[in-house]
Amino acid sequence: MVTQSATILRRLYFLERELVRLAAGWLPGTAHWEAKLLLPEVMWESSLLTRELRQRILELRYPERRIAPDVDEPWVQLFRRCGDAPGAPAFLVAVAEVVKPALLVAYRRYQEVADRLDDGPTQYLLRHGIADLEAQVVRLRAAAAAALAAAPGEAAAARAWSKAVAAVFGAISADDLLQAPAPPSADALVAAGRPLAISRHAARDPRFHRVAFAWPDRHTPGHPGEGIRLRARQAVHHVNEVWAAEMAAACLYDLAPAAPPEFLEEAARWCYDEIRHCRMGYERLRTWGFSDAEIPLDAFSYDAGAAADPLVRLGIIFYFEATYIHTKKERTIIFGAMGDRLSAHDMDFDWADELIHTHYGKRWLEAFLAQSGDARSVADIKEEARQAVLRLQARATPEDQAAAATIQARILLRMATLAPDGGEALP
Repeated sequence: MVTQSATILRRLYFLERELVRLAAGWLPGTAHWEAKLLLPEVMWESSLLTRELRQRILELRYPERRIAPDVDEPWVQLFRRCGDAPGAPAFLVAVAEVVKPALLVAYRRYQEVADRLDDGPTQYLLRHGIADLEAQVVRLRAAAAAALAAAPGEAAAARAWSKAVAAVFGAISADDLLQAPAPPSADALVAAGRPLAISRHAARDPRFHRVAFAWPDRHTPGHPGEGIRLRARQAVHHVNEVWAAEMAAACLYDLAPAAPPEFLEEAARWCYDEIRHCRMGYERLRTWGFSDAEIPLDAFSYDAGAAADPLVRLGIIFYFEATYIHTKKERTIIFGAMGDRLSAHDMDFDWADELIHTHYGKRWLEAFLAQSGDARSVADIKEEARQAVLRLQARATPEDQAAAATIQARILLRMATLAPDGGEALP
């Protein structure tokens, strides 16, 4: 019946939201590259499902507009405990091997018993949600296995954590997850894990060239250059937009619990967009023949928010979006004129995304300032964000500056060998 269906969907909605937030909380502290690239995509897909679930609940319960966990809070708390892993690989393994598969079984169970005619809209959203979940489980398992292989010292703790999570979830049937008043005790997870504390300093995969500043203008803003110099610079800046995905995730983790539901959905999209920009630069550099070890990664823009309050962290990502958005369209035209269709294509879609992001930043800063009664303005937050970035740039040592200059010279030399006639004939 309608009320029972809405009640079940409400629980699934809050459980999905919790998993999105947990993934956001683990993203900055995840070093493994493939896992770092995958988590934002999973977050975004899951946020789409939360949006559809929320809409369907509102339809079924119209005109009631309040959606709160209420009696489902113990289940939300159980899922929250699944984020208390001893490390990022452990979180990945437990989510891939236990938590996501348990949700998948529950969705399939609901799809099986829900009326295909009367509850047709729910059947539709379930088909798409189940398809995403099935693909997520496969991809998360592959990423978890690779992360463990890359960090064998964490394997024992990860397997022990996954075993503890499996012991709890093994006592939960699909019908329990959908309708049981309370879950089994999570005491075993409390004993085996540690409370999730989001990392305020971004982890980086050791396969890459880890540096304080990936390009000279990261510590001393200057002219971007032309030709190969501009193309190299933009590719390096794009791959380093991993920081922006991490900052969007941090904002989601910090602010979503007290925010309107749309914030989680838009922050997840923001995070996913930024990791796509990161992959744009990464794939261009790989296409041009660079190995991971030759690609410089820094974290200074994310780390600039380490001591800031959540709104200033949101302000940092908004500051970069609003300040440099004009370069996206300009470089789309410049790269196109060079015949670099790949870079032009990337920049064109980057520009479209950034227009959305500047809207997100302004909208949510205004909303959170009004909600909290904070006397600061959006301009005040943006200035605080700028100062946080400048303070970290000012800490660049002569060694940091020399390292960035060396990186620049090596990359430009390598790219010049791909265009030996002095032209722009790169792949």
